[in-house]
Amino acid sequence: MCLRKLSSTESCHCLGGQTYKGKLGGLFKTKAQPLIRFFENIDSTTAEEIHKELQEKKKASVKVEDNEYDLTPDLVSFVQVQKKINGHTFVPHVIEPSFGIGRIIYAVFEHSYYIRENDEKRGVLALPPHIAPVKASVLPLLTNQKLIAFVPRIVSQLTAVGISSKVDTVQSIGRRYARTDEIGIPYGITIDYTTVEDETVTLRNRDMTSQVRVKVDEIAALVKDLVDGKLQWKDAEAKYPKFDASATENNNE
Repeated sequence: MCLRKLSSTESCHCLGGQTYKGKLGGLFKTKAQPLIRFFENIDSTTAEEIHKELQEKKKASVKVEDNEYDLTPDLVSFVQVQKKINGHTFVPHVIEPSFGIGRIIYAVFEHSYYIRENDEKRGVLALPPHIAPVKASVLPLLTNQKLIAFVPRIVSQLTAVGISSKVDTVQSIGRRYARTDEIGIPYGITIDYTTVEDETVTLRNRDMTSQVRVKVDEIAALVKDLVDGKLQWKDAEAKYPKFDASATENNNE
């Protein structure tokens, strides 16, 4: 009988014991069974204590279920044996999970990414604005020099208030909206021909795809307040005129 748990394939010395059930039964009669069960489930520390007492005093007293038993070496003996257990299953007492920054980032991505309803080609990485690496995209409607001329001015204003931005001039505006959605940019600033006329741009919310029209000189402060949580998107919609972008939103060619 091995008196302590061994891990799979571990080889070690452990304290074993042999109980003389016949002698115990003959001596203790009906009271023998609790004592036999006690020895069948004995731990190594208790076995060593009883063994030491038997060796030194030639007798030992054991109390089991309100019964006290006087034992002698001829009734119980303990021997040390070497056992090897293969495939032993055990539950660890301590679990130490490894949870570094990589797993945290993966969890954020897993909970943030989704596909737009009714359009499986359009993925969205809905990172909260305050943790998105790039806060705003700057998107001239076309590669027209009159529109492109506003890009440095807007980017400079965004940088001045600590807002990171990305300029994208490749492909249609609809494709660029989809592309910035996929990399988690929460706000899109679109420069169109109305910008040339009255110096206003549209600001698009990635998650709602709705847009408002804002003065160029106010756009950086508005994006800053939205990113910092000082304003909610509904506040921007209440303050600035809405812009219907349904035609450009679905233009993915």
